[in-house]
Amino acid sequence: MLAFVPDCPYGRSGAVLSALIVVFSLIGLTMHRDFYAGKKRIGFFCFYTNLSNLIVLLYFSLIAPRLYARPTLHALIPHMDFAVMMSIMLTFCVFHGMIFPSVRIAAEQAPHTREYRIVVCDNLIIHYLVPWLVFAFWLCCSPGKAALRAQDALYWTILPIVYILWVYLHARSGCIIEETGSPYPYPFLDVRVLGLFRVAYVCAMLYTACVLTGLAVIALIHLFIA
Repeated sequence: MLAFVPDCPYGRSGAVLSALIVVFSLIGLTMHRDFYAGKKRIGFFCFYTNLSNLIVLLYFSLIAPRLYARPTLHALIPHMDFAVMMSIMLTFCVFHGMIFPSVRIAAEQAPHTREYRIVVCDNLIIHYLVPWLVFAFWLCCSPGKAALRAQDALYWTILPIVYILWVYLHARSGCIIEETGSPYPYPFLDVRVLGLFRVAYVCAMLYTACVLTGLAVIALIHLFIA
């Protein structure tokens, strides 16, 4: 099949994977925003899932093609690809580890209507399919992994840090997110329910896990691939 794919800076496998990433991130965001139902979701970009999928869509459709096409920008590729991959894999890890259990309970009690099937499909796309497609692209097609250093495990966490600051600035405005009935997009960030100390503890543990995971991935890359 790859013989029919034209050569590009990604390579043929990279071209296929990047195209799939763009298509499915666009489909997932469109479905999640309820465009198909003619609805307008207020607070859509208060959710990290939606922001990370949007970043993936913009990166693979606009930014990565320019990075790969210009030799003068090639030095940025390992660091940018790694940051985007880690950012979207955080979506998968947090959803699967912290949110999915409650979602599964709610799904078991919900009637299996057309809306239910759309929501299930959408969640699979934005929380599972897109993250793992990006990971596959990074692992198999992203060049220059030997250039990754320990500081890359810190650089990529700028996005979740900025996101947390945005969440609390938005919450101070008093705007209520329809899906949660609160100013906070996720229960583990709700200061009103959990208290400031517990939320700060959860955020600190998540940040530590992000950094350690990044360091572990870089160490494995240098050990087995680079």
